[in-house]
Amino acid sequence: MTEIYQKLENIVKKEFISNSLIVRHAYSRVVDPVLQGIPDIVIRPKDAKEISEILKVANEENIPVIPRGGGDDEFGGSKPIGDGGIVLDMKRMDNVLKLDEDNLIVTVEAGISWGKLDEYLCHYGLYTGCMGPGSGMTASVGGGISHQSVGGGGCAKYGACTNQLVSLEVVLPNGDIIETGSQANKFSKIPFNRFGNGPDLAGLFCGDNGIMGVKTKVSLQVFPRPPFAAYKTFLLPRKDRQVSSQIMLDVRRKGIDVYDLMYIMDLIMRVGCDQGMFPMWEQLKKKRGIIFYTVEANSEAELQEKVKQLDTIILDNKCEALGPEISDGNIAKWHYVEQGHWQFYHNLWGMVPALEPLSCECFVPANMYPTILDDIDQWDMEHAKDMEIFTKVTGMRPITGSGPIFLIDGNNVELTCGFTSFPSYYNGENHEGWDELNLKLWKSLMGMLTTKWGVQWYMMGEMASRIMAQLDAYLPDYYKTLKAIKKVLDPKNILSRGKFEFWGDGNK
Repeated sequence: MTEIYQKLENIVKKEFISNSLIVRHAYSRVVDPVLQGIPDIVIRPKDAKEISEILKVANEENIPVIPRGGGDDEFGGSKPIGDGGIVLDMKRMDNVLKLDEDNLIVTVEAGISWGKLDEYLCHYGLYTGCMGPGSGMTASVGGGISHQSVGGGGCAKYGACTNQLVSLEVVLPNGDIIETGSQANKFSKIPFNRFGNGPDLAGLFCGDNGIMGVKTKVSLQVFPRPPFAAYKTFLLPRKDRQVSSQIMLDVRRKGIDVYDLMYIMDLIMRVGCDQGMFPMWEQLKKKRGIIFYTVEANSEAELQEKVKQLDTIILDNKCEALGPEISDGNIAKWHYVEQGHWQFYHNLWGMVPALEPLSCECFVPANMYPTILDDIDQWDMEHAKDMEIFTKVTGMRPITGSGPIFLIDGNNVELTCGFTSFPSYYNGENHEGWDELNLKLWKSLMGMLTTKWGVQWYMMGEMASRIMAQLDAYLPDYYKTLKAIKKVLDPKNILSRGKFEFWGDGNK
């Protein structure tokens, strides 16, 4: 390994590479408390050329390489599966390269965060439309493309962040560097369109979860932020799951161009208020579910017409409007005006001190999620004895449910369900078997959602990609085709080895 380290150091210089035990452990986890894989080396390249050279060395030595953007994923996606390998930290590549104000296209290095990009764009009256994932303050643009991310705001209007993709620069697993879209033509001066010049090869890298190539440069369509916006929050009646679902379906049937439409279940309302997270709701006597919307418009008249249509739908479903200010409970205003769309999820992950998330992020049709949530409640009751193991020691039961559920493309929603549990190290003691139990419960819940409901995982990482393969959930010819493409691009399974159960000969 010393010789390999020296080869890599020669590529990036010694200040951008480390095999220190502390650094390796710092890169061995992501958000969840269970999955861990300690790399041999952590390296921070500055550009596509350096990444190409790193991948060539990795191929020569048959060492896996794991790209890491912001490290905010919840499924073990940006750390090794098992110990060993090279973590490719993209944080040095965080620059805005060009803003084409005429064509409304921005080109950035893939390691830039959504927060940094949109802060830059706001000085030009622009934004990215879909604001990336809910962890966009630190999550990278390249990671968002790799996951088809939603959650950071604007997804009801703009859909997943990959909808705005114009072109990519990608380093393939063998070290080759390609460009897609309009930039596939070597005579093209600027990125301007994704589709054309043959097949849409950019699509191969959208949602690939880092297995097909390392994204190094991303061009996105950007949008003028409309000058008018309205944001309202409502308290739902009983049966809030069913009512919220009906509202979302009615909004789509009416064709209302809503920017955000989000449901927050009563469980989050109660636990969050108990933990002091939601001071704006503490005065509410009824701690029931919440639904809120945001709409944008180019004129006051257009805005008022949208508000009128939305209010009619929501009030006809017997919801109660809260006041216009944040202090009145209007979380919609905080979410849009004060950039709450990037702060909400960070808080929910740590809603109860010491609890950490074992979540299941997926897309489902809006008419299905009430019944899926009922099934998750049933799953929780069926695993009460397992949950009791944690309760006996901590005095608190792990919490099963869902984070905010919000409208995305079409009639679909993002369902961020799962449970929060305790890590094995609790209150100064290590509790043997807790990590294994958490992992067993996590796989059980994801298995139920996969096989009974056919949910569509998007942030797949280690967990969801492997579960889909282990459960034979993929159509056989689909999986065969996916595997064949991977084999052509990455014969030794160097890149993100183990995802989708792609290991390579003798590597499992």
